[in-house]
Order: sequence, then C-alpha cells, then structure tokens
Amino acid sequence: MRTTPMDITRISVFAAVCIALNVGLNKIAAVLDLPVFMDTVGTILSAALIPPLFSMLVGVVSNLLGGIVTNPAIPFYAGTQVFIAAMAIVAYRKGWFDRLWPALLTGLAIGVVSAVVSAPITVLLFGGITQPGATAINAVLLAAGHSLWSAVLSGSLIVSSVDKIIAAGMVWLLLQRLPDNIKLSRPY
Repeated sequence: MRTTPMDITRISVFAAVCIALNVGLNKIAAVLDLPVFMDTVGTILSAALIPPLFSMLVGVVSNLLGGIVTNPAIPFYAGTQVFIAAMAIVAYRKGWFDRLWPALLTGLAIGVVSAVVSAPITVLLFGGITQPGATAINAVLLAAGHSLWSAVLSGSLIVSSVDKIIAAGMVWLLLQRLPDNIKLSRPY
C-alpha cells in the first residue's frame, strides 16, 4: 500500500500531538513533584492512531525532548518507551482498549515491564536518583534496609504500575471519545 501525502500529514499531526501529551504531562508531574511520571500517555495512545514504527518513534522523541524540557536523565530511558509502544500496539490490536478493565490490566503489564527495563538504568547510571517523587520512594526503601537494586526495582514497580495504569485509563477514555475513522483499523 502506497503512502500518500495526506497519510504523511495525518501521521505527523497525530505523532506531534502524542509527543506533546508525553512531554506536557511529564512536565506537569515533575513541577508538582508527583511520584508518577505521566510520560507515556501519548506513546500508548499513538498505538491506536499511527503505524507501529512511528508509535515507537513518538516514545523516543518524547524522551529526547523531555531531557530538554523536564529532566536531563529522561533520554536514557528511551528504550523503555520502545517496549511501552510495542506492548501498547499489541494491546490495541487485540482489542484490549475496548473495555476499561482490560485497558487497566494492560497498563499494569506495561508498568511491570517498564519497571524491569528501567531499573538497571536508574541504578547503574543514576545511583537510584531520578525524579523527586520516585526518588523519595527509593530513599524510604533504602532506609528500611533494602539494597539499592531491591529498593529501585521495588520503587519502580510501585511507581510504574500506578503511572501506567493511570495512563492506560486515560488512553481508554480518549479512545472512547475519538471518532472511529481516525483510529487505525485492527486486524482481527
């Protein structure tokens, strides 16, 4: 199938909106010192709006821009965004965003995978220190006697699970309100 100039425009506009969602919501969460990142709503939403490769690119570009706008550590987690996009693409294609509970469970699964993928970066590159809210949880776990690896992985599982469940719920809500003609058709 040939890509038309209209297709390229559509993909570009939706990708830009999704990147803006990621960067904007992450900036709000950082300014409010929330213990969540809110940097993946656009990546998860893009799975329903643009082709897979572009969805992954939304996550990577969001993290690169987030490094400028919010926190210089964010670009190091660009690989995590690729995993999130891949999981969201599979979930959307399987219809898991059609109902709220499967969408929330998808968010939980994305949260667990993103925590496991991100924890080594947080430990090895940043010594357990990331955004203030997440760092506070890591500090509490360290004070309770956990090792750095255990504290970061546990803290990441808590933060990422809550964060991605909220993000998936927001995406489900957005998809309920978007017209079907702008969503990608799903292979059944």
